[in-house]
Amino acid sequence: MGSFILKYIILLSLGFIVANASSGYFIGVGSGINHSYIKEGNADVISDNNLGLSAKIGYIYDDNHRFSFAYKYNAKLTGEGSYDIKINGYDLGKAKSNYKFTSHNFLLGYDYTPQINSNLRALVGVFAGYSLGVLDVSNSLIKEVANAVPNILDGFSYGAKLGVIYEVDSNWDIELGGKIMQTIYNNKEINLDFSHNGTTYKIENEPLNLKQLDTGVYLGVNYKF
Repeated sequence: MGSFILKYIILLSLGFIVANASSGYFIGVGSGINHSYIKEGNADVISDNNLGLSAKIGYIYDDNHRFSFAYKYNAKLTGEGSYDIKINGYDLGKAKSNYKFTSHNFLLGYDYTPQINSNLRALVGVFAGYSLGVLDVSNSLIKEVANAVPNILDGFSYGAKLGVIYEVDSNWDIELGGKIMQTIYNNKEINLDFSHNGTTYKIENEPLNLKQLDTGVYLGVNYKF
């Protein structure tokens, strides 16, 4: 699903650029509030609010179509979990883990912007691209767990947005809307050796499979050349 969206955006944007080379460019900045759900397998790891900051450069084909490349920084998310650790049938005790997560998104997007009135446009968009996540873990029972969990994760993001654009004048406009984005991070293997109460345990090839769902609202300002 995500790769199809990305291919569609690339082909559509190339077709429009070839068809109308006289169209103009724009740049923009924005910020917003997100609520993020991060899951590992079927377990919730983080459910938290954070601030997102973005910058983009875009190409306006006509009044109804535009394309963009955006960078988005998602500020730190935090979470914690408490669970029993059992290995080979032995109960090692209850552990508490604390998580911190930040992410960076590099996104290609297409927006459909039909006019509502002289200064207001609707905004319906899709986007997809590459994401990079930084995960920090601390564990109260087994200290080696934090060192074994991969710190850097990468994956694929795709999503959609819905909003309005208010045209201040011929150069400036303001956009307001909501977004939803799904990120699927590539699996990472965990290889862990640790000692507990005089016994050494070894865990090999345990996959770490993170998925992230972001929903939120944003406000942006664009300058058209």
